[in-house]
Amino acid sequence: MRLRSFFVVLGICLVGAAPLAGCAQEAPDPAAALRAGQYEDARAQLEARVQATDRTDEEVSAYFDTFRLTGAYEEGLREAEALLQNAPNDAFLHHAHGQLLVDVGRYEEAEAAFVKAGQANTDYHRNALDLADLYEATGRRGQAQRLYNAIYRRYRAGEFRTAKDLAAGGRAAAASEDFHEANAAFRTAHQLDPNNVAVLFEWAELFRAKYNEADAQRTYQDALALAPNHPDVLVGMAQSVGSFAQKEELAQRALATNPNHVGALSLMASLRILDDNFEAAEELLNRALAVNPVAIDALAHQATIYRLLGDEQAFVETSMQALNVNSLASSFYVTIAENLTLQFRYPDVVEVAQLAVRTDPGDPKAHGTLGTALLRLGDTQQARRHLELSFDDDPFNLFVGNTLTLLDEYENFSLLEGPNVQLLIHNDERDVLGPAMLEEAEAAYAALSERYPYTPPGKLFVEAYNDPSDFAVRIAGVPHLGLLGVSFGDVVALNTPRAQAGNPYNWARTLWHELAHTMAIGVSQNQVPRWFTEGLSVYEEQRARGDWGREMDLELFAAMDRDALLDLDNIDEGFTRPQFPGQVLLSYYHASKVIGFMVEQHGFESITGTLQELATGKTIAEALEAATGETIFAIDDAFRADLQQQRAALMGVLEAMPDLLEEEVPLIAREAGQNPFLQKLNEGADALANENYDTAETRYREALAMYPNYAGAGNAYVGLAAIYRARDEQQKLIDILRQYLDIAEHAADEARELGMLYAETGQPQDAITYLRRSLEIDPYDLPTHEQLADLNDQLQRHDRAIPYRRAVLALNPVDQARAHYALAQSLHGNGETVTAKRAVLQALEQAPGFRDAQRLLLTIVEGSGNREAGSGDL
Repeated sequence: MRLRSFFVVLGICLVGAAPLAGCAQEAPDPAAALRAGQYEDARAQLEARVQATDRTDEEVSAYFDTFRLTGAYEEGLREAEALLQNAPNDAFLHHAHGQLLVDVGRYEEAEAAFVKAGQANTDYHRNALDLADLYEATGRRGQAQRLYNAIYRRYRAGEFRTAKDLAAGGRAAAASEDFHEANAAFRTAHQLDPNNVAVLFEWAELFRAKYNEADAQRTYQDALALAPNHPDVLVGMAQSVGSFAQKEELAQRALATNPNHVGALSLMASLRILDDNFEAAEELLNRALAVNPVAIDALAHQATIYRLLGDEQAFVETSMQALNVNSLASSFYVTIAENLTLQFRYPDVVEVAQLAVRTDPGDPKAHGTLGTALLRLGDTQQARRHLELSFDDDPFNLFVGNTLTLLDEYENFSLLEGPNVQLLIHNDERDVLGPAMLEEAEAAYAALSERYPYTPPGKLFVEAYNDPSDFAVRIAGVPHLGLLGVSFGDVVALNTPRAQAGNPYNWARTLWHELAHTMAIGVSQNQVPRWFTEGLSVYEEQRARGDWGREMDLELFAAMDRDALLDLDNIDEGFTRPQFPGQVLLSYYHASKVIGFMVEQHGFESITGTLQELATGKTIAEALEAATGETIFAIDDAFRADLQQQRAALMGVLEAMPDLLEEEVPLIAREAGQNPFLQKLNEGADALANENYDTAETRYREALAMYPNYAGAGNAYVGLAAIYRARDEQQKLIDILRQYLDIAEHAADEARELGMLYAETGQPQDAITYLRRSLEIDPYDLPTHEQLADLNDQLQRHDRAIPYRRAVLALNPVDQARAHYALAQSLHGNGETVTAKRAVLQALEQAPGFRDAQRLLLTIVEGSGNREAGSGDL
């Protein structure tokens, strides 16, 4: 429940104005001033009217909204109290007085003011609604509901005709859980008065409360088109958007109008918590609580800080302060849980969400929060129970509904088991991708567990999704724009390439990345900051495989030259609120370079040591100093000095380089200008297009000599490969493809080509290496699976051939009989007689006259002996 301010569109002429004919042309227009955010002007225009004995509700409300919208709460209270001395029975003044008292947290006095207003005017619906909201905010739900129901009944009886009354009916309908009727009421109100910002704001709030973010944002935008500086609308819009950068920009705009806006201050504090900047968050919350000492949202953010810092006593005391205001304030704990989710504190989220459910067992959002938190930790059974309780009470929560649907869809998934990892993967991809993914997960776990002092209590659980919508549902609550995988600790979720159709994607690299997160989260006990764990995961990718390196040195140097490379004490902002295109990806790379620098300077033990220090509750600055003996600022300074030395080696490449931070387009697509590196690439491409191979080769080789790490579009490796194909220079083609694949992140086609070249030249092991690599990006290429099976059978490694044979069948080949026969051959070679017979029989079902299959069946039967042959296997 939110307590908020409103203003209405006025159509009045001030006392002393010209006659009606000239009024619209010459008289001041307080409504226009209000919409334009000229609140001082509107106040001055309305001041005389509120002194008049025939003042109206609209005039009083608009006048005092000028105080509320600018945060001049105390001044507004003094004005209201002065006016009430001369008009102690004025319902409108008592109502305005009550609203201001609510703004500053003086709830008992606000209640008395609303009661007096209601006694003076029993038909004052807005006053009754605000009183009901106050009852709801202070935990008196029964009293609140009686008022809501009474207003709703009058609305249903058709007593409301004006836009403001219909909006009141809409609010009451929503509180009475008739959301369709509420929507209809707001729609009618808007049709009657399209310029009424209060109606649009309340309508948007309804959409947001029922998880319809698209309609909420559109309606907030409509309100802002009328009143671009309205702080309540700006904060509502900020709460509905997903971008942290947008949230901050909108909150800042609200504070420019109302520097005391508790909602905007609380929102800004939540963003500072996201950045681990607790000092700045505390300053913002102190400002908010100075205005309203009992603001539940602000108290929740304050309690979050105490929880993150390990101050359990302060956490409990703040919780009691919130519950003393509202004993049913489950929203207090839900807000904390949302903050902790963004800090990777998943076990803590479960604990806090349980407090939310205990505080108000009937709150569907609390149950939804707990169900989601339990699911992140792999407790599917308990998660489902709470999610169902949530959805039963609030079927508008599409996220909860979609999560329950996802749980139902797990019936279409298979569970593959390894010694240390369980893999949940869709049946459609079980045989195509499952064995390779499980093998890679086991390899990653084995390598990482040797280096990190963390042993999971059970098997790691990896979930692979081939539907991007399912993945989005699974990771909801975590900032997931563009994410390919997420680690919740010992539970990991990631996309398969099918979920990234049309986009180059390496599932194996993503798997290593997320399992490295598992180690960082485990060692730090969920207390690792974003930049450190992301940098560490990228570092581990590069350590596992050189071709997984995210080469962004040129962008890194460009950011440093522009002074846009964030300091380590605020580097997290690059992940959450980027200031230029590509900053998010650059922040990953920047952080990984810092990790690599620390390893070079202090050894890998400085990394594990930092994680272990974080587990004790230290901040990242304290943990780094404890592990390295250097402050975070000294580490940053030394890192930047090292970067400057690296930059000096690339002066020729960086000379006259186009701005790499302006837009995310391939380097080769930019205007070369006077940059010698780009000139070489362009000249090579032009010569290649004209089949001038000698010149093309020379220019590409010169480009490689200048900067061999460029693997993006138009790179020299691909150009040289085209030249050597045209010349039919096989060994040169092999050499350049191998060099390219040493640094290329994707390049499935080139990996397949190199694998086939090695197969043709009698180098089966190298062929297997590169063909397997191509499946990391394109696991659905049937000929590659066939070739890998054949190569492994050729090397008498039938056990390795079998998964590829099964993948071929799962990919639905044209010749099913031949595929079953090939599987039977591999199974027979591996000594799996029973399954080999089953496979060859399936081949013969498809093609009864298949002579090779008949011979293989005879061989199997004769080899298995008469006893087995007579046991019914045939």
